[in-house]
Amino acid sequence: MKLWKRLIMGRRSLSITTKFTLAFMALLLLIGIVAVTGFVSLRQIRSETEKVMLTSIEVQRRGFEMDAILRNARRLEMDFFLQWPTISFSSDRLNEFRQKHRQEIENVIDISSELQEVLAQAKGEAGKRRSDPDLVEYVEIVEQYSRSFQETVGWVSNLGIDDVGVLEQLEQRLTMLNNRLELANAEELLALSQQMESLQKEYLSTRQAATIELMYQAAQRLRDRIMVSSKLDPIERTQALRHLDDYIAIAKDIVMLDAEILDKINNFDQQSQALSNKLIDLADTEKKRANLAITRTSYTATVLLIVAVIVALIAAVIIAQQFASSLRTAAIEQAKSERLLLNILPEPIAKRLKREEHTIADHFAEVTVLFADIVGFTELAAQTSPIELVEILNEIFSEFDQLVDAHSLEKIKTIGDAYMVVGGLPMPMANHAEAIAQMALDMQAVIEQFCQETGKFFSIRIGINTGPVIAGIIGRKKFIYDLWGDTVNIASRMESHGLPGNIQVTEETYKRLKYCYWFEDRGPIQVKGKGQMTCYLLKGKKATSRRKDSKNGVDR
Repeated sequence: MKLWKRLIMGRRSLSITTKFTLAFMALLLLIGIVAVTGFVSLRQIRSETEKVMLTSIEVQRRGFEMDAILRNARRLEMDFFLQWPTISFSSDRLNEFRQKHRQEIENVIDISSELQEVLAQAKGEAGKRRSDPDLVEYVEIVEQYSRSFQETVGWVSNLGIDDVGVLEQLEQRLTMLNNRLELANAEELLALSQQMESLQKEYLSTRQAATIELMYQAAQRLRDRIMVSSKLDPIERTQALRHLDDYIAIAKDIVMLDAEILDKINNFDQQSQALSNKLIDLADTEKKRANLAITRTSYTATVLLIVAVIVALIAAVIIAQQFASSLRTAAIEQAKSERLLLNILPEPIAKRLKREEHTIADHFAEVTVLFADIVGFTELAAQTSPIELVEILNEIFSEFDQLVDAHSLEKIKTIGDAYMVVGGLPMPMANHAEAIAQMALDMQAVIEQFCQETGKFFSIRIGINTGPVIAGIIGRKKFIYDLWGDTVNIASRMESHGLPGNIQVTEETYKRLKYCYWFEDRGPIQVKGKGQMTCYLLKGKKATSRRKDSKNGVDR
């Protein structure tokens, strides 16, 4: 018992790398045992098994070849069915379809004869007598299928008139009818004819019975109108009705032939499935025969392999259980560390920190800095419990955080109810000023929405400035990514000297935004540590063109 405890404690003291190494070596040993067992077992299979397998493979190969050729014949068949309305029936194209289709069928029959020879060479094998009748039946089905296709081609050829396809005949009759109606200036009748033509084309593209019924109804309406039309004299009426009757007769021939062809296709599909089943039966018969021979000659080898695999699996499970828990724990802790680090630092800075850079400090020639402070929050704090106060602040700042992600900005920090964000670092950003401006407007909207939903009464004061900064990390413990420079100080002054509910920007920021956003000139104000500074209040984004404010001359 003490020895077992010592072993357990010793295993726990091993590093994860050592555990992996030991597990890998153990798995290699197991793989070697299984490989040796398999090699020894395979040597026990007799040479007769190889002959049986070769016969089975040859049968399957020729079966697949026959099936592929038969699929080519089916493609020819489907091409014919799709094209038959436009084929000139006495042209060479009909014979071309017949000859190509028959050639594919003869190829299938030739391969079946070769397959008979392969089966005949396997003398003394029990499956031979079962295979021959199946192959004979297969050939009979192929011949029946070929005769059925040739019969269908004959049906189609019976509709031929003067080497013109039936669809062309249909168009000719319709053209003659429309010409007659146009000469009589019968616009109402032409509209009915066009409706009938539209339904006829829809039927030819969809082959739906409901569509052809609508076409017949349209034709009947056209016939009734022709009979009573005052724009047609008796001769014109007779000619128009004859053209319409010819058109309907050809359309009915097409519909009838479509129905017959559809029945044929369904029969072809059933025959094709029967053919595929026969090929599968032939392949399965030979496969079963080969499997039976292999089973008889390699039973001992199979047992040995199964035992070796079971032992390997059991050992692998035991090894995996020993360190799976450690791996899961390490992965969970690593994921937590990654999430915490990315919550504290921007991703590029976090990567540099993980590369153990000693000093991380970068100069950025131009960024835009935003400071925001919730006005009235101190009074609210005096009237609200600490838990509720934190919940309010968390809800508002969480909304701000989403805006930061939406505008591709970088949150720097929060101090109490103050919020600091920057655009243009750590990754350069060409439109950092515009992104910060839109962020500020969206922050105002968030506060307004929050007050409407909660009944609270406070606003937000925002200051923005654009210019160069230094950004880097301070400290080794509880480090933060922060900004330094006069640009940051002025942005803070813009917020502290601003007006509640307003966004105050410096002239540097104004110059970059004046063509896209509305501003109000606040004029010069006294800024602590900077003296007189001209400031502007951001009011919103411009919709279209620029104009001048008549009062103070500022771009609006």
